[in-house]
Amino acid sequence: MKQWHCHIDGQQYGPISEEQLRSWAREGRLRPSDQVWCEGMSGWAPASTVEGTVFTVTPPPPPMVRPHRGGTVLALGIIGIACCFIGGIIAWVMANNDLREMAAGRMDRSGEGSTRAGKVCGIISVALAVVGFLVPIIMALASHGMSMQHHFYRFHP
Repeated sequence: MKQWHCHIDGQQYGPISEEQLRSWAREGRLRPSDQVWCEGMSGWAPASTVEGTVFTVTPPPPPMVRPHRGGTVLALGIIGIACCFIGGIIAWVMANNDLREMAAGRMDRSGEGSTRAGKVCGIISVALAVVGFLVPIIMALASHGMSMQHHFYRFHP
């Protein structure tokens, strides 16, 4: 096992084990610019350039996140308003799921704005569909009630 020497803030330390060297780097005691040396090296070198220090270890890749579907959600929400409220329902459900995934870090957050806009459009389309469905029913019932009232007064003076 390699024995390391370090030059940190004007002080020389060593020999220390490779495990201790890495521990110091993780703790911030050894910085990337601090000089290190071990047997077999031609001279002192910055820790960031020396194989075996924590600074030269390649960090793991960032966790994979799914791409956002903000454009799709927004398009479905607009379709819901324009012609088919089913698109609005789909947009609303997709937006809820995608926003939950974004909050958990499992989906790309760059589409959060368009996803939220698609959700709002979906909600509006569903609300318009409900109003569009209920208004004719209410009008029919009101009309039917007036005709019943007209019949009642015609027969009962």
